[in-house]
Amino acid sequence: MFEGQPKGLFALALANTGERFGYYTMLAVFVLFLQDNFGWSAALAGSYYSTFLMFVYFLPFIGGILADKFGYGRMVTIGISIMFLGYLLLSFPLGNGTMAMIAIIGALALICMGTGLFKGNLQVMVGDLYKRPELSGKRDAAFSIFYMAINIGALFAPSAAVKIMEYAQGIGFSKADSYHFAFAVACVSLVISMIIYFVSRSTFRHVEGKQEKADSTEKAAEQEAAVELSPADTRARIVALCLVFAVVIFFWMAFHQNGLTLTYFAAEFTQKTSTGIPSMLFDVRTLLLCIVSIYAAFAVVQSKTTKNRVIATVVVLVCAALLIVLGLNVPAETKVAAPIFQQFNPCFVVGLTPISVALFGWLGARGKEPSAPRKIAYGMIVAAIGFGVMIFASLGIEPLEAQVTEKFNIDESMKAKTEEIDKEAQKLIDVRTAKFNETKEQIQTELSKRQKQVDDQAAAQLAQATTVKDKSEINKSAAVLKANNSGQYEQITEIARLAYDNEVNGIKSAAAQQKIQAQTVAKMAKAEVEGQIEQGGLLVSPGWLILTYLVLTFAELLLSPMGISFVSKVAPPQYKGMMMGGWFVATAVGNFLTVIPALLWCKVPLYVVWTTLAVLCLVSFIFIFSQMKRLEKVG
Repeated sequence: MFEGQPKGLFALALANTGERFGYYTMLAVFVLFLQDNFGWSAALAGSYYSTFLMFVYFLPFIGGILADKFGYGRMVTIGISIMFLGYLLLSFPLGNGTMAMIAIIGALALICMGTGLFKGNLQVMVGDLYKRPELSGKRDAAFSIFYMAINIGALFAPSAAVKIMEYAQGIGFSKADSYHFAFAVACVSLVISMIIYFVSRSTFRHVEGKQEKADSTEKAAEQEAAVELSPADTRARIVALCLVFAVVIFFWMAFHQNGLTLTYFAAEFTQKTSTGIPSMLFDVRTLLLCIVSIYAAFAVVQSKTTKNRVIATVVVLVCAALLIVLGLNVPAETKVAAPIFQQFNPCFVVGLTPISVALFGWLGARGKEPSAPRKIAYGMIVAAIGFGVMIFASLGIEPLEAQVTEKFNIDESMKAKTEEIDKEAQKLIDVRTAKFNETKEQIQTELSKRQKQVDDQAAAQLAQATTVKDKSEINKSAAVLKANNSGQYEQITEIARLAYDNEVNGIKSAAAQQKIQAQTVAKMAKAEVEGQIEQGGLLVSPGWLILTYLVLTFAELLLSPMGISFVSKVAPPQYKGMMMGGWFVATAVGNFLTVIPALLWCKVPLYVVWTTLAVLCLVSFIFIFSQMKRLEKVG
């Protein structure tokens, strides 16, 4: 898998690993930080989170366009520098005031812009390492390695964030301030990524775009290829890529259910404990030992020297021994929390990558390796199988599903009841407000009438007055009367206002009491349903979700690295950055659409949710397979 790959691949992969580790470390705790530091609701924090993700995956499109004009290396360098500033800004504890909020928004903007310049263009550079004929056959394997490096960063990031926060709190920092230590880890990780990038730059300088200093042979080959690419060929390639992007949207919509409806399923329908040997799967040490064993086993087979084979064999035996030790000391019962399932995807990606590369390498040696478009198509049908597993897992839990739905309906009814109470209270308040305003108008009308009488009387007296002194006394007397009138009516208005305030407060208090009573009834009803759920014994084994994650990971390995490889290979040279950005735009749209199955949750039977996703994947498979000749023609 690694043999014969250019050094530039490993340099760029390691640089990306550091950047992704920092990104996922920040992302693992970001929403919790917003809630704990600013006291935001889950909805408000979630809106910032989703908006941030949208821009993270959209801006590489803009970054690609800029890179096509100014060079990939230049944009990557600027991007990683901007990201560093963003993470650095996040690292400073500024409290929870306006200045802190401005700093957070500014930091997120910097990270989005930096990622937009860095992410897609780095992958274009990886693809350009394989323009030479002797390396073109290793392109798909290279992107598999590159994709594996991303997931290595993602694998350890959440644990790193939690551990550093625990350390900060242990030395006396508050929980809110401890988040900044996690952000600082992301900052340090990015510094390491920058060092790797710049130190190893000589290994990939020739693919940096406008500022590259390629040898004359390579430049001539590129110029020749550019000349040979006619407008019709360019158009055909762009159309082919757009077809792939359309499929990518629905893949990511389905795949990213791992953080949404699949997590809901884990929380509501999956057993909360595991016993015996299967519980070892929820120990990250077990997963790491298995991954190391896989790579060592491949080294045993592929190593060309006896020394290397012996070392690899020893590693396999040591890992096996440690696994046996862990198995002999497995706890009687292991708690299974819903978020723990998130560790399986990056672990499976890292562990299965050498198997995937070896399989396709074996097929390639026999001339039977499927093309990248076919791998993408197969990825969609494998994803459909993954949700087929969930359909099967959901069979037999209809009573439990009905109870969960009942609990959901209780929440919805409670929400509707609360809205009804608030609406009725507001109606009463509006009536009281209208009455109070009417009273104020009446008081003001009466005051104006009284003041006019004073003015008329003073005018009549002034007409009869003969001296300046008399006129002065009349004016003073009129002013005193008007002031007394105003004071009296201000008192009357204040009394009316106090009465109004008391009535409004009474209405609000009664509404609050009604809501408390409704909430109490709802809590009792939910507690009864939850008790029925716990006693029902209808929760499914965690193994179903693990199997689903495994199947979806197979789909991801078929589609994501192969898709990126296809884009880098097929994109017209003058639009390569833009087309790689298009891949991320499609991903962004897919991320946005992940909410659709969540909107169906508890409103339709479970099998409908999974069937909807499976059907979307199957339809996507049929669509891309129908366009296979067009795709393979350009690829």
